[in-house]
Amino acid sequence: MTMADVRFACAAWGFREMTLPEYFSAARKLGLEFVEVNVSPNTPKHLTWESGDDAIEEMTRQAEDAGVRVVALAGGNNFAAEDVVAEIASVKRQIDMAAAAGAEVLRIFAGWISASQFTDEHFHRISDAMEEVGEYGAEQGVCVAVENHGGITATGAQCRRLLAEAAAGMPVTRMAKPLGLNYDPANFRHAGEDALAALMVAGDLINYTHWKDVRYVGDEPRYCAVGDGVIDWKPIVETLARNGYDGYWAIEYEETDDIIRGTRASLEYLRGLLHD
Repeated sequence: MTMADVRFACAAWGFREMTLPEYFSAARKLGLEFVEVNVSPNTPKHLTWESGDDAIEEMTRQAEDAGVRVVALAGGNNFAAEDVVAEIASVKRQIDMAAAAGAEVLRIFAGWISASQFTDEHFHRISDAMEEVGEYGAEQGVCVAVENHGGITATGAQCRRLLAEAAAGMPVTRMAKPLGLNYDPANFRHAGEDALAALMVAGDLINYTHWKDVRYVGDEPRYCAVGDGVIDWKPIVETLARNGYDGYWAIEYEETDDIIRGTRASLEYLRGLLHD
């Protein structure tokens, strides 16, 4: 893999306290042309689930003025909730928002349920929900990327169990992976899973990626800039290259108080690794 093959993007969570024009300007100054935008009740300075067409049009105009392109929306959902029908409808609405914005990817989650509580029934119900929204995304030209985020997605094997059958049933479109995994190595490590092992198990399902690191204060994990934590990044990058991954690499430094420094440090570390 060469630098020319890599499309770096700016993940949105760490920029949640900035307005969209401030965020877009910051990303451009960091040399990032592609950006992800939050869609959540917790991110009123970006988009919320209630944002209408006017807000999306204004966002795309602001992005164009700043010289960036919105390529992904970071949405939210809980397919483990009692009313899964409502959750599916909400994700479909978020897919519509992504399509209206010209974004290629909608990042979602599986469901918020602890490792001690999920059952086989949860796997089946959540996988079925993923298949339904994946098919809808394919119809709208939007890839649905399910992020590993602990709980029922703590390991590569769990992600494969949830996604493999559902992804295999996707309609044939111009998109290689209408439904897939948003691979976040630090989230795997945070949950106690070796990030490279997870990649070896579920690498063929990846259609989007988030990049941060994790370090430990005693036994407590803390997210940090790529290269400042415990993850060995070189074999991860090499494995992604062998797998032929050609999607976005979204830098996701999460701390708002030094978001520019952390994003720049992560970007520089990955660029240096790719030059080796």
